[in-house]
Amino acid sequence: MEIEFQGQYDKNTTFKAVKLANKPSRLNSIIRIGLAALIAFIFIAYYVAIANKESLSSFEIFRSGRHLITIPILLYFLLQPYISSYQTAANIWKNPIMQKPLSGVISSQGVAYLSSTGRRETDWAKFAKKHVTENLIVLLTADGVLSFFPRRFFKDDNDWRIVVQWANSKVVEAA
Repeated sequence: MEIEFQGQYDKNTTFKAVKLANKPSRLNSIIRIGLAALIAFIFIAYYVAIANKESLSSFEIFRSGRHLITIPILLYFLLQPYISSYQTAANIWKNPIMQKPLSGVISSQGVAYLSSTGRRETDWAKFAKKHVTENLIVLLTADGVLSFFPRRFFKDDNDWRIVVQWANSKVVEAA
C-alpha cells in the first residue's frame, strides 16, 4: 500500500519542522538550564559580596567587568539550540527547491520523493529521529537529512492516520 502526498511547503511549517528536528532532549535542556542557573547564582553571589565591601581595589573592579562580559556568553549557551535552529531553517527556506511543489509516496517500506529526474527513496530504518504533532510529521536521518510532511499534503484523514501510524511504529529512535 502506498499513500500519495503532494503539496508545497510554507515558511512557517519549514521553521516549525526544523525547530522540532533540532529540539534538545529533556535531559539536555534540564542540564543546560541547571548549569546556567548555577552560574547565574554564582555571579549574583559574587556581585552581592562585592557590593557589600566598603572599598574596592582596581583589580576587583576590572574582575567584575570581565565577569560582566561572560553574561552574553552564558545567554548564548542557553539560547544556542534555538539560534542554530533558526539559522538552519532560514538557510533551508532560502533553497529554491523548498519553494517548489513536492510529491511522492509513503509506504510501509519508507518514503519516496517523485520528481522529473526520478524517484528518491528513504527506508524507514534510515530515520533516526521523529516528531509527530497533530498536523506535522518530522523525520530526520542519522546523517541529518530532514523530511517533513504537513497534514495538508495528504488527501484525507485516513491517509494521515496511516502515515502517522507508520512513522510511530517504523522509526526507532536511539536512546
